[in-house]
Amino acid sequence: MNIFRHILPACIIIIVATHSYAKKEEVDEVQEVQKLLGKAYELNYVDAAPVEISFIEKKIIQAKEFKEKRKKRDFKQLITEIKADLKIVKKRYEINQLQKKLSQLKQSNIESQRVLDDLQGQLQ
Repeated sequence: MNIFRHILPACIIIIVATHSYAKKEEVDEVQEVQKLLGKAYELNYVDAAPVEISFIEKKIIQAKEFKEKRKKRDFKQLITEIKADLKIVKKRYEINQLQKKLSQLKQSNIESQRVLDDLQGQLQ
């Protein structure tokens, strides 16, 4: 019985101590979206959607204000909007890249058609 008096409190202390370390670290969502925005700048997504980027920057400022005022619901909604806007910016960039490639292929096709017409003219 004497052993349980000493072991039980020691076990409780160990459980409490490890539980506090086992808690998941809280991610600062403002920093997370700022990193995503920085990545968008690095990858030149800004050229594809400059207006959306400026809106995102304004929303980040507003999100910081909501966080300071502890308006959790508005903050979470705004962070979700920012992440969605960043996805839209990325897709616009991808669309622009595909349109450039399509334009190049069209130009190549026109040049090939011109060469083909010249060769057919020489055969006749």
